[in-house]
Amino acid sequence: MDCLQMNKSVGFKITLSLASIVALGPAAIDMYLASMPNMAKDLHSSYAATQMTLTVFLMFMGLGQLIFGPLSDAIGRRRPLLLGLITYLIAALWAASANSLDSLILARVIQGIGASMAIVVVMSMVRDLLDGAAAAQLYALLNTIVALGPIVAPAIGGMIGAHYGWRGVMLVLALLAAAVLCNSVMNIKESLPKAQRTQLNSKEVIHTYLSICKNRVFAFNLLALSAVYFFLFAYIGGSAYVYQTDFQLSLQQFGFVFGLTSVSLILGASSSAYWVKKIAVTRLAMIGALIMMLGCAVCIGAYLLSFGLLGIVAGISLGLFGLGILEATLMAIAMGSQRQALGASSALLGAFPMLLSSTATPIAGRLVEMGTLYWLTVLGAIGPVILILVFLGARVPKYATINHAHR
Repeated sequence: MDCLQMNKSVGFKITLSLASIVALGPAAIDMYLASMPNMAKDLHSSYAATQMTLTVFLMFMGLGQLIFGPLSDAIGRRRPLLLGLITYLIAALWAASANSLDSLILARVIQGIGASMAIVVVMSMVRDLLDGAAAAQLYALLNTIVALGPIVAPAIGGMIGAHYGWRGVMLVLALLAAAVLCNSVMNIKESLPKAQRTQLNSKEVIHTYLSICKNRVFAFNLLALSAVYFFLFAYIGGSAYVYQTDFQLSLQQFGFVFGLTSVSLILGASSSAYWVKKIAVTRLAMIGALIMMLGCAVCIGAYLLSFGLLGIVAGISLGLFGLGILEATLMAIAMGSQRQALGASSALLGAFPMLLSSTATPIAGRLVEMGTLYWLTVLGAIGPVILILVFLGARVPKYATINHAHR
């Protein structure tokens, strides 16, 4: 089936349903950021220790995808999706009632597993339904809708946290999960026919992962996407402390500033959805990498030249604009290099970046306590790494641009 024909088959209701599922991951990350300093006081822990609640969520959201990606290739998409949403819901309720940091961390482990089941299924469903430029457009559209999370979630989380504390934030996450679960039951159908499913075998799964990683296009873009996520979560992990401690912002002010920078993420993702129809995806990825590197440089320069919070926010915004372009394009290029085991491919693209970025949050938590410049230096160093990896991925020979790929 032609990509344009398949694109017409993915309606607004399905697109919105898929986006609402994926948005649960960012919501569980962004909504309670403003409350983390207060969470540390409430649970008699340090700010760096409370970062573990974010670290374990990211880690198990990544690890879970390695398991549930192949599982969805074997048994279909819908059942793992619904089970993941139920798990996420139960874990959010557990987190809201946790009386110790250890209990909260365990609840976040379970919540990360639930998120991994849901997210890997959604990313696989995109490639079940679409290919080529059409898939790139849907990835970009999903990222655009999901990017609303970092804008809305911190602001809402800040208001909820100010009135009801971090436990209130966790209860809201449970309510959101319940709403998404009900919508998914009604609107999400099975997208993987039984004839296209694979057998679940541990040796075969390992062999499949190794085969996917031997594809150099996939490997370079996987590493580039991982570096992109490392930047994102290093920013997320340090921003609450820097903005509220160094620049004396309140909970509500932090949510506003954090959300304001995230507007750039939406602009980058939406511009990616437009430009992918005009130029090759590999070239668009290079543009995104250059913009992101420039944003990293602006952050450090603004701090050294004493431009204050405004300068840092400007640099972060520019970096997130490039990130919005890169997230969709790198995912599309990597997935476009595969024709089989799409669940396993999606799992790798979800797992490896999450596992790497899970190390970014405790690193950022430690660096910001040492000084803002240490944190900004790490952010700045990631830009050139991303550019090099994107360049190497584009230079792999005999790779036909995804814009002209068909099933």
